[in-house]
Amino acid sequence: MRLGSAEIVPDLDRTDAWLLFIDGVPQSGVDLSDPGYLEFEYVRRIGHVADQAFPAGEPLRALHLGGGALTLPRYLAHTRPGSRQLVAELDDALTDLVRAHLPLPARHGIRVRAADAREVVESVRAASYDLVISDVFAGA
Repeated sequence: MRLGSAEIVPDLDRTDAWLLFIDGVPQSGVDLSDPGYLEFEYVRRIGHVADQAFPAGEPLRALHLGGGALTLPRYLAHTRPGSRQLVAELDDALTDLVRAHLPLPARHGIRVRAADAREVVESVRAASYDLVISDVFAGA
């Protein structure tokens, strides 16, 4: 599954898991059977911070700057049902590719806005999110 420089390929180490590559560099890992599994260390660290900062299972209002394969929004939807999340992802075609090949679960509470992260931050009401995650990929 390829779109320009973005490609989604099977993760050979896990059943029903996928990796998103952009310009040949791995950017996101998604396990559709286990959204609680986080492939990349830096993503595990972000998930760990969210897990430590807020009571377990408590729904959050999360703003994600950068979406990729929506790994962290999927994680929060899985570990914190009822969370309401907004993702700022500039690359609308990438979001379409991800949605087509890595479907989100029902009642996920994830909205994706095709816009620059700075524009989204400037457009939301101050203190309207419990958690803001910046994971923006700047391509060459």
